[in-house]
Amino acid sequence: MNFGKRRISAVVPRRKDKENKGWVEVPNPFIPGGEIMRHSFLVLILFSITVLTACGSNAVGGEENPNTHYDDEKMTGTVWNVSGDSVEVDISEWEKRDRKGANGTEEGYSYLAQITDETTIKYENGKEAFLKDLKKGQKVLVNPPRGESFEGKPKELVLLDMTFQEQYTRFLSHIDGYKLVVMYEEGAVLPPELQDPLYEKVLNLTEEEVVATWIVYDDEYVVDYKKEIGVEQFPVVLVFNREELVFKTYDVEKVYDFFEQ
Repeated sequence: MNFGKRRISAVVPRRKDKENKGWVEVPNPFIPGGEIMRHSFLVLILFSITVLTACGSNAVGGEENPNTHYDDEKMTGTVWNVSGDSVEVDISEWEKRDRKGANGTEEGYSYLAQITDETTIKYENGKEAFLKDLKKGQKVLVNPPRGESFEGKPKELVLLDMTFQEQYTRFLSHIDGYKLVVMYEEGAVLPPELQDPLYEKVLNLTEEEVVATWIVYDDEYVVDYKKEIGVEQFPVVLVFNREELVFKTYDVEKVYDFFEQ
């Protein structure tokens, strides 16, 4: 897939939209510190970087931008797609590093890097890497960072080490409560009891804060969640707190038992 309208910046904004076949999660949390109830298929909206408009309202004044730790000279993001010699990198948080306030807007930004014979690809420890080593969700450093005169051909692409929190950011709760995750295989039709009614009933069973998301299992992702979590079959229901997996089941009734306790 070839994204982007201006080759100068090689950056396009993107936003959430609905798709009538179900729900999947967008790779970056749009609202740090909060949680989106359900995430939908992503639609790329092609605009110039100079005319980007926020898709949501600004955050409440007084709160701090959580992305200020990003360095102007170190453009980091996560791999969104690899196609041929092109790598699309989600740089949403890096792009929002200079914004004031808590950055509570929902648009995302992607960077299209054209890999050439002059591009060095390596791991953070200096070991040589190759284009085939880049998987969706991998955290990367792109050098040099984008600029008005940069045409999207990086000199260096570094595969960065990832913390547990970074590897499981789509799963971990971002509230002081639980995150309910239904993971299923692509193309599968979820039974009604694992769709909206599941979440609605859970909310009626507990006084705890709970958010929910539906995620399609991707065996090409940088983390093989099926192997790491020990999933024996799909669909599977997972419950996470801020730090770890606290419950796993294939039986919807056991989900209700968990939240009734």
